[in-house]
Amino acid sequence: MEKNEKKKKKIKLKKSWIIVGIILLIVLFVGLFFLIKTTKETTLKTMKKNYNTYVITNKKAFLYNSKRKKIGTIEKNNFLELEKIEIKNTSQKYFKIKNSDYYILYKDVKKQKESSKEEENKNYIIEKEITTPKESTIYDENKKELIHLSNSITLPIQAEDESYYHTYFLQRNILIKKDKQIKEKEKKTEDIPATYVSSLYYEKIEDSCFDLGCTPTSTFQEHLNLLKEAGYYTITEEEFKEFLQGHAKLKEKAIFLLTASENESLTKVIEENGIKMTKLPENSEIKYAATNKKALPNGLENVDCYFVKSYTTNDNILRMALGEDVVEIEPSQKEGYGNQKIAVLNYHFFYDSSLGESCNEVICLEVSKFREHLDWLRDNGYKTLTMNEFVRWMYGQIELPEKSVLITVDDGAMGTGLHNGNKLNPLLEEYNMQGTLFLIAGWWDIENYRSPNLTIQSHTYDMHLYGTCGRGQLNCATYEKAKEDLQKSLDIIGNADSFCFPFYMTSDTAIQAIKDTGFKVAFVGGMRKANRNNNKYLIPRYPIHSDITMQEFISMVS
Repeated sequence: MEKNEKKKKKIKLKKSWIIVGIILLIVLFVGLFFLIKTTKETTLKTMKKNYNTYVITNKKAFLYNSKRKKIGTIEKNNFLELEKIEIKNTSQKYFKIKNSDYYILYKDVKKQKESSKEEENKNYIIEKEITTPKESTIYDENKKELIHLSNSITLPIQAEDESYYHTYFLQRNILIKKDKQIKEKEKKTEDIPATYVSSLYYEKIEDSCFDLGCTPTSTFQEHLNLLKEAGYYTITEEEFKEFLQGHAKLKEKAIFLLTASENESLTKVIEENGIKMTKLPENSEIKYAATNKKALPNGLENVDCYFVKSYTTNDNILRMALGEDVVEIEPSQKEGYGNQKIAVLNYHFFYDSSLGESCNEVICLEVSKFREHLDWLRDNGYKTLTMNEFVRWMYGQIELPEKSVLITVDDGAMGTGLHNGNKLNPLLEEYNMQGTLFLIAGWWDIENYRSPNLTIQSHTYDMHLYGTCGRGQLNCATYEKAKEDLQKSLDIIGNADSFCFPFYMTSDTAIQAIKDTGFKVAFVGGMRKANRNNNKYLIPRYPIHSDITMQEFISMVS
């Protein structure tokens, strides 16, 4: 009996251990399952976190071939562009580098939010390619070690100097040190090499320009359009240096654009046109000389360049691009510079008697008379100027047709806006003519006057009444008060091309405040034409009165 009991106990104990073992195995397998699953999920999450079209290496990393064999290394903090993939499982641990046969492990890179990608240079003429030995080192443009490879590669040579080949690899410009083991091979090309490069220097490019060294943004856009239509392309400063030193051959029709200015409008034009333009650094390696001649590959000293001025014509831009010697004369030095005279017409209020409207003031004008004026200007071939055109003419930046006229309207009262009769803009738009409204900015909403045919300028913010000194408020005010009012008007209007004195009254204090607020010209009365010899802050105009005859109008303009 005892033996049977012992035997039963042994069997029972054995069964218990078996059950425990089975349970432990189940727990182990379940644990392993969840561990593997969790590890995969973590790995997949990390892979997705690290993947992006653009990445940088987070450490010195291995490069792999398609068989996942290590074939080289790449240094830390180097930019790479990856092939686009959708990461679905952990078998995609190796990310393929775009336009290559190389891969990199997901752990070795991190996302780059914005692309710092360098574009492959298409402007060099490729006349040679090299094949590296099995073991080779690749350098960045600063001659720092970038990549070590244990397999040979063949690359096209864009440029070369005494010590290095310049080429392109893994989406960036790189250097390879010259070595006897490197094999060179000539490549046939049909590209025509540039024998010169035209360097165009723009001192300033701004929306509004009032000095001879400044080019309006709109004019710069015209230059770009001309160059593009003629087949020219822009290059970087590095490309220009390579050309000047004779290290590289550029394709013909290369243009190097250089500027000393930098602003939002210029940046926008550069981005929209997809051009390359260099901001002149304070200590540039290239020493420029404004000789108005083409640049030849003669080194970095005394490099010829063209100085584009405000008065440089489109014809001269094309001559510069062609590498011709260009001689330009400042407008003020030209014969007859101050001879041209332009009538500046000064209207105020408009009314239409056919609609039962009336006006008893001497500065009111019947709409039918205004229409007769516009008819005569159109029929006799007159150009109605924008204010910007007139100011640039006054400053000698542009020439204007002999038949030019400037239409100005003061105040913003009867018949000039949507809220008070709306006679002005519909007529300007109908005739496709330009006018300028000098608005008392604090009295009426500027939005009532918006039109592509009307420039809005300042007529003070709230100083269009007589002051305590018996003259206009602007002339009675202190310098500080005058400048404060002018700035408030400018904050609304947003354009300081011109100003108009209320009541045609001026004072030295008011003129100084106008200059210091940034206005380029100012208008008064005077009953005579304007010319470039006028004081720019006392430009005369013809006030138009209600009893004006057509013959009087023609005499003013002609």
